[in-house]
Amino acid sequence: MPGLWLATITGMTPLEIVMVAFTAWVTVSAVMYLRSGEWREDYLWLRVLKRKGLGWQAVVVAPLVLLLTLVVGLWLMQVGGPILRFTWLQLLAVPGERVEGQNLMTAGLRIPWFIYLFLPLLMLNVPRFARREEELFRAGVRGWSAGAWSCLKFGLMHCIVGVPIAFGLALAIPGAWFLAHYWRGGLRRSTAVHAVYNWLILGIAGGYLVVAPLLVASGPK
Repeated sequence: MPGLWLATITGMTPLEIVMVAFTAWVTVSAVMYLRSGEWREDYLWLRVLKRKGLGWQAVVVAPLVLLLTLVVGLWLMQVGGPILRFTWLQLLAVPGERVEGQNLMTAGLRIPWFIYLFLPLLMLNVPRFARREEELFRAGVRGWSAGAWSCLKFGLMHCIVGVPIAFGLALAIPGAWFLAHYWRGGLRRSTAVHAVYNWLILGIAGGYLVVAPLLVASGPK
């Protein structure tokens, strides 16, 4: 099989190669973004969070939206069978290799020690990624018919970076929340809320991946 041949030659499986490639691309892109100074404009967009009530929504409602998304995604994984559990990363696996659906944009978080560099870079780039997704999926959307379609596209777009179909569908939920904010305050508002939501996810995932190895290392020998 091509996968086994590639694993023998490089010492890595095709899946590992893709993860490393994505990590390298995201890292270089993140550093170039910070060096360019473009981050200043994106962070200015976050000033909208100072509006009365918006900061509260971002801090309190975001965890609820995340929880609902996780519950729906896990439920779809259970009832949807192999179809909704599918991620194209499964096509790269060699026999015996365990494949978990994931967002390849965060693959660097799984690399020991490198996570301490990658996580801060990713966190600093959150407003950029949020702004680009808002411009792509929310700008100009009017009415719930077009809105529902844009939310579905937003969710399923994440399947391109390895998210299982079930969670791609579930991500329409935060997409709808961002859209509601877009209708109330434009791209600046939806981008700010989107950034807070992504920071919440990275904070939880990154915190766990950083702390867990330290707990294991300090445990009983």
